[in-house]
Amino acid sequence: MTEEGRWEILPDEAREALGRLRLRPKVLADGRVGGIHASSHTGQSLEFADLKGYAFGDDPRGIDWKVLARTDKVYVRRYQDETNLTAWLVQDASASMNQPSNETKYRHGASILAGLAYVLLRQGDEVGLVLAHARHPRICPPRGVPSHLGELCNLLTDARPSGPTVLGSALDPGVAGLSRRGLVVLASDMLTDWQVAVDALGATVARGGVAVLLHVLSADERTFPFTGTMVFRSAETGESALLDARGLRKRFLAALEAFVAQVRAACHDAGVFYHPVDMTLPPHVQVASVLRAVDGGRRRRSI
Repeated sequence: MTEEGRWEILPDEAREALGRLRLRPKVLADGRVGGIHASSHTGQSLEFADLKGYAFGDDPRGIDWKVLARTDKVYVRRYQDETNLTAWLVQDASASMNQPSNETKYRHGASILAGLAYVLLRQGDEVGLVLAHARHPRICPPRGVPSHLGELCNLLTDARPSGPTVLGSALDPGVAGLSRRGLVVLASDMLTDWQVAVDALGATVARGGVAVLLHVLSADERTFPFTGTMVFRSAETGESALLDARGLRKRFLAALEAFVAQVRAACHDAGVFYHPVDMTLPPHVQVASVLRAVDGGRRRRSI
């Protein structure tokens, strides 16, 4: 792949817009090196964690003398280590994501994930990638070096969405190594296997991590602008039907509204950040919106 082709999903203007942004989710990270996130272990950083009763072997330099003067009891101040975060980005590469032809859901979701990877790698975090593809799944292990961004962008650009949705296996902690406490972000239209995917994301939250669903639906799916008699074909099963689009529109939009409400409510119940992707906005704008939501702790948004 040429250098120009590598950056198609993360052009210069997107990197410039994202260059000063950071992500600090409220999670105790299980990182391996120093970073900006609170660690699941206590240590000697400048951020105060709590007090504990003094025990034999504790460093006397940690004694809180003010507390001793007030209570006549010896307590040791404990501080929160800061470490890096491990983030897994999961991209649905099923056939339904290869629509519409002008700007596919896959391409838009991949651009958002690439933007998130750019922000995370710039702040010293480790980023891994899972391509959820039925025949050609790919797993790129987390790394924290800046050059890793090019590898991630190459994998996202080279993938060819096709086949059925396989989100359940892609989010299996034993297969992809998602068991460590950290961040998991899934980009998908959730048209099948959505409950399995939400359950898997919820398991990440239950382990003390943060999970985000980027619900990528096209403008055509959200508005159903079709008229007249048309042939509708399933991208994943190949089944087709000749239908009156005008008569179908009301029922389709009602079913879509119910579907989105179900997914959104399931994410809320599981503690998963739900982010409906507006494909009329540039991907880097969506990245900034996701960062604000996660930093602010908001897990539910209206469509």
